[in-house]
Amino acid sequence: VLRVQQNMLEQLIFFLPALWIFCWYLNPLWGAGLGSLWVVGRILYAWGYYRAAEQRGTGFALASLSSLVLLLGGLVGVILALVPAQG
Repeated sequence: VLRVQQNMLEQLIFFLPALWIFCWYLNPLWGAGLGSLWVVGRILYAWGYYRAAEQRGTGFALASLSSLVLLLGGLVGVILALVPAQG
């Protein structure tokens, strides 16, 4: 249980800023959907880890993919906000 909690705290450091930036610069509704997907992934990760450490892969993949989309989307949103519109 302790390892799952520690991993969750490590992931939150990456996830929360990515979520906030994505929601601020792109779309809060899509951000909420991706954030919910991350939560489901973390639950699956914990559930798989409690049963057997080898079964945590699906949850890890789901949470990591949603975090990556949030990060890249937020990066695109920030870049679009910084680049002046032409015309």
